[in-house]
Amino acid sequence: MLVTIPNSRLVRATLLTLLAIGAACATARPAMAQRATLERITHHDTLANGLEVIVVENHSVPLATVEVVVRAGAMIQQAEDQGVPHLYEHMLFKGYRGSADRDFIHTAAELKAAYNGGTSDETVSYYMFLPSSNVSGAIDVLADLVREPRFDNDELARERFVVLSEFQRDMSQPTFALSRAVDKRLWGDGFIRKNTIGDQTALLTVTPDHLDEIFHRYYIPNNAALVVTGDVSAPAVFQMAHHAFDGWKRRPDPFAAHPVAPMPPLARSLAVVVTGDVSDVTIEIAWQGPGVRKQPDASYAADVLADLLNDDHSGFHRRLVDTGIFQSLTFGYNTLANTGPIVLRGVTTAQRLAGSLTVLAAELREMSDSGYFSATDLEIAKKRRAVSTELGLEEGIGLAQTVGYFWSVAGLDYHLGYVDNLSTRSLSDVRQFVQTYMTGKPFVIGALTTDKESDAIAKILVQYLDFVVQQ
Repeated sequence: MLVTIPNSRLVRATLLTLLAIGAACATARPAMAQRATLERITHHDTLANGLEVIVVENHSVPLATVEVVVRAGAMIQQAEDQGVPHLYEHMLFKGYRGSADRDFIHTAAELKAAYNGGTSDETVSYYMFLPSSNVSGAIDVLADLVREPRFDNDELARERFVVLSEFQRDMSQPTFALSRAVDKRLWGDGFIRKNTIGDQTALLTVTPDHLDEIFHRYYIPNNAALVVTGDVSAPAVFQMAHHAFDGWKRRPDPFAAHPVAPMPPLARSLAVVVTGDVSDVTIEIAWQGPGVRKQPDASYAADVLADLLNDDHSGFHRRLVDTGIFQSLTFGYNTLANTGPIVLRGVTTAQRLAGSLTVLAAELREMSDSGYFSATDLEIAKKRRAVSTELGLEEGIGLAQTVGYFWSVAGLDYHLGYVDNLSTRSLSDVRQFVQTYMTGKPFVIGALTTDKESDAIAKILVQYLDFVVQQ
């Protein structure tokens, strides 16, 4: 997953304390310790209509999260409907009518629930976070939400402008504009299947009939999951799920008739400059990475590499950030079924950019060498991820979203075995990942700067491309 690790000495100190506590018994634990823990608290059932029900029990506090996840998102888009799956998410909430014709806001208030939805590249989700005593009501409400949409013309006319406001707000953020510019070049013709926020023209022209088409094609039980986490009983949740969802009729697999086209490979390295009201220079370098369903081992290696580089005590961080060459640097891989991006982001100044990129190029080139990372670096990174995953089991909404996301893009088994599979990665696996997806591979580099500096920055980026290609 795409991660940004906080640069916090307190977090680091706490983590090292937890690692030290666990180190004494590390050799005594079975190799698949974390999977065993997850399997003990995670329960799974599949209804006759194909809906998967996943329950993760945690009885520490009387709270629970109920989420419905659908495999949809930007990946189902065509050129003419970019952003429509996101608008659809909004319209489900707006069109909902519960008992006594109550809207979703008042229905959620009666259940004492916070709620929201989210649309990403490959997933759309709807969740409620509430007292665990009200879980049954939340399951019924979310079942009605996704099974019986109401697409009213007047509501659509109003809500399209809410989404357009989101689009304009995002585009007014310089860093968002930078990432969007990089993504357009990284994915080429495939950008339409990565463009979650959408296109203004598509949002203005979408009709209720189009939304209804999305519903009948993708909002089906055999393309969805119900995830419930927190202070709940799995058998009780399974009964609630049967009651609420059994009447939802299975339909043909939408991706059999409408497969997601593969991402076109990036043919050559490209550069782009974006201007904004900023005081520093932000760079973003992106490569096309693996798809988790076809290359799961590579996705584990990517996350190990991210943990190694994002550690603020790593050699990478000491040489590039502690020295002042960059003000900050983060590295991540976004776990996706359909080609996830590898992204490096950094902040420096216009005056230092040329030197910063020269040093960065050398670091990236050396990253595939056998001596770049040590065995100690690797063990700390693995334990660090194990500890963060354990802490994540105590989260409410975050845990449900993690489970739902991994289910959508990779399957439940990927989630259950995630940390244990990370623990089997070697330094050789990490080097192989760098060599396969980064060293000598086409990339896109973008820079965010001021209008005044844009021409000079553009020349530096061209020089950087030439320098890297010649190596």
